[in-house]
Amino acid sequence: MKINKLFIALSCAALGLTACDDFNDVNTDQSAVNWEEVDAVYFLNQSIKLAQQDPDVAERVVVYNWASAARICGEMSFLNIGRYSDDYNNAYFNQITNWLKYATFAIQRADEIETATLDCQREFWPNLKQIARIWRAVLIAEYSDTFGPYPIEANYQGENPTTYNTVEEVYAYILSELADAAASIDTSVATDETYVNGDQAYGYDPAKWVAFANSLRMRYAMRLSEVDPAKAQSEFEAAVAAGSRIATIADMFAVPEHNGWDGWSGIYTRTWDDQGLSSTMSNILVGLGGIPVAEQRPDLAQYTKPMDYMGMKFDQNYAANTDNPTKQFWMDGIPANIDPRGLEIFCLPNDQAADNFVDKGSVDGHASHVFLDKSGNSISVDAQYTWNYYPAGESSNYSESFSRNQVVGTFYDTGVLLGNDYCASDNERVWFGPWETYFLLAEASLYGWNTGTTAQEAYENGVRSSFEYFGVSQYVDAYLASTDYNRVGTSVNFNHTTEPTNMTVNYVDGYTKAEQTMTYQYPDASRILYKGKKLNDQLTKIITQKYIAQTPYLALEMWNDYRRLGLPFFDMPANESSVSGSDMTAWSPSSYQGNQSWEYYPQRLRYPTSMNNADPSGFAQALEKLGGANTTMTPLWWAIH
Repeated sequence: MKINKLFIALSCAALGLTACDDFNDVNTDQSAVNWEEVDAVYFLNQSIKLAQQDPDVAERVVVYNWASAARICGEMSFLNIGRYSDDYNNAYFNQITNWLKYATFAIQRADEIETATLDCQREFWPNLKQIARIWRAVLIAEYSDTFGPYPIEANYQGENPTTYNTVEEVYAYILSELADAAASIDTSVATDETYVNGDQAYGYDPAKWVAFANSLRMRYAMRLSEVDPAKAQSEFEAAVAAGSRIATIADMFAVPEHNGWDGWSGIYTRTWDDQGLSSTMSNILVGLGGIPVAEQRPDLAQYTKPMDYMGMKFDQNYAANTDNPTKQFWMDGIPANIDPRGLEIFCLPNDQAADNFVDKGSVDGHASHVFLDKSGNSISVDAQYTWNYYPAGESSNYSESFSRNQVVGTFYDTGVLLGNDYCASDNERVWFGPWETYFLLAEASLYGWNTGTTAQEAYENGVRSSFEYFGVSQYVDAYLASTDYNRVGTSVNFNHTTEPTNMTVNYVDGYTKAEQTMTYQYPDASRILYKGKKLNDQLTKIITQKYIAQTPYLALEMWNDYRRLGLPFFDMPANESSVSGSDMTAWSPSSYQGNQSWEYYPQRLRYPTSMNNADPSGFAQALEKLGGANTTMTPLWWAIH
């Protein structure tokens, strides 16, 4: 087999790696490199690197789409209200097919072991092929979870795919590939040291890749829990029986980020994106676990407010058309209790003492911002050291109330933002953490599947693992014992399943400054999407904790869980008028008065028009296998709807 020589030369030169000590001796003329002369590892290294996403596509797919749909970034009123960009989708589509191409080339090249000329190649390629199969399975799942049907037999040899497969077929293939690849790896074979740096996560340690594959099998088996529970159970139990899995922080698959403009750059690094705390995320974090902020950060004690205080009410500046229980309030301080991970992930306005301080405005610009009432009168507020979110769905483009809200209009100065660890590329992008293994085991145990553990034990191990990762383990025992509810009625203690009851709270009228009381109403469980119709049952606890633990890197998985289960509680986006460029056509200003509906929660990204232009028959087949129109609202096979 021969492929474009220039392509090969650029691939090798871009990686700047040598496979074995004498590899350069057989590749002295890089401009004339043929397929048969290329080490298979080059292709896999390139796939892993590029899949970290350069800032161009990361902003377009992670921030504007996945994190928006997963309700991490509240100010990105994009996919969370059904908006889409063909250009954005095309950028991601082109890149992920490229990553898949390189992974496929690695498998194809490693299959040709009879052409290997070096001892290290002959020893490594058999395992490399299996590792490439595992990695390709990850990418296929990412593609399918984002768009839908995928052509399993695509060989990327310059031909359009002949057959697209349904999402059901794709998942059967992924699970089969992972099982076979993991079983085919020879963990007794040591990886030559000259290959190690190409794999930034595991250094091509075969045993770690086996554990990764087994945990991935658990993830993808659980994806089928609602649509095919029998297959989900059998595949999950087989993955558990396979043995090793990601169980410690040292085991997790994570790739170091660097500041720049290539695949190693952090996915949240664009300075012009506020990436602010969403209403959904805030309501989940506030009050959960009962750990006082004053204990976490004694220097913030002076800014804390009692848990029965809602803040200042500005009903002329925030839309009422949402089932968000904290709607229309602006907190002039910090809630007394916040999940300890909250201040590790996010940063308060002007909190320069925070380890993760991020200031995207000006240091002195947090102090004076205004709300305008309907008469045009201005009300000034000081946003420093306050905990405020960006309401899901609101935008000055289609909300009269919000157009008068100059406070949230300058969220970079007034709101809680994603911390500097993520925005400055000072971290590792997590692809699979040990907490996910434990929460998957907890969910499976709750269903009565054979896991070798109990739901409570796995749940608590997941929480402990997450607290260890975020460096707040000193609070975990008290946290796990807590029966305090968060703002949407969920507590931490696994055996505390009492549903919350409405309570009397205090607030201040933002315009008159009069002190008031009201009845705080938790979400109406009978109207939510979760089929269990509970706010505080054990499955809600498991998925709530998993949701927090996955923040912010595993945004796609967070969205996947919501599409699969309707958990955790996502408030209905606020809406005061029609929205242009949105597929969420059923969403109206009166929608919030009824039950939650999947018509108000986007399900996928559109295939780009470039796909139709390049391969009209394949595009038509993909939509046929999808079973619906090419819109953001067409659900995937495994999603509840």
